[in-house]
Amino acid sequence: MPWLVLFLCLFSPLSFATSKLEIGGGVFVADIPHYLGSDQSEQYIMPVPYVRYQSDELDVDRNSFTGYLWHFDNVHLDISAGVSIAVDSAGNQAREGMDDLDWVFELGPSLNYYFKGDPQAAEQFYIGLFTRKAMATDFSSVTNVGWRYGPSIYYQSPVFIAPTYEITTSVRANANFADGRYLNYYYSISASDTHDSRSKFNTQSGYSGADISLGLNLDSKKYWLGGFIKYHHLAQSKQQRSPLVKHDSNISFGFGVAWKFYTKEGI
Repeated sequence: MPWLVLFLCLFSPLSFATSKLEIGGGVFVADIPHYLGSDQSEQYIMPVPYVRYQSDELDVDRNSFTGYLWHFDNVHLDISAGVSIAVDSAGNQAREGMDDLDWVFELGPSLNYYFKGDPQAAEQFYIGLFTRKAMATDFSSVTNVGWRYGPSIYYQSPVFIAPTYEITTSVRANANFADGRYLNYYYSISASDTHDSRSKFNTQSGYSGADISLGLNLDSKKYWLGGFIKYHHLAQSKQQRSPLVKHDSNISFGFGVAWKFYTKEGI
């Protein structure tokens, strides 16, 4: 996916007069729950490409894709995206015997009001409303799995700036909502999947939990180091009563390091 986005960046008809492209490679280590509410998690140690692209219209980095559609004063309409990992149900006790969870990719608009800075500023603070369409795929077929939406708040600020590197911290909090199709993709249990400890379950649209994440990045001309920790809270959510939800909260975290071997500005 990052390389596909990079291809689109390089060959789209946008104006790149003030653009910057960085390409590299590194390793990423993470511990992520199989799905929100699961009592099992997966540990990942993997090589990853590093892609960072910035222009007046587009911003692609190691963890986000944002397109700037429109703005008026402090109000910005952007495009944002997200992804959830696939889960092999054979490796999850709660889902044993059920269909696997595919990769889920999300894309949609976000309307943000900036109290400080703008989408490309080093220091920025905004509140926003996001809506994303979710599609699940095993890369042989694609399935519509509904919508996610809700308010968010974000703050980013440099904490140390030196001639050769910069350290930045960020905080993001979301109140999440989803339609019934999305929630049932992860948490519904059909009659054929029930057993003594797994009763039938189906839910409707509504509140699907909240989360807060902290990030810390060190960025230099040749290297990038960064880490995050994210807390998910599912109490009072629509899916909380699903037998697949074993915990009301989850923590995920990760750390990565990358070497930049190609940098070009004004492409």
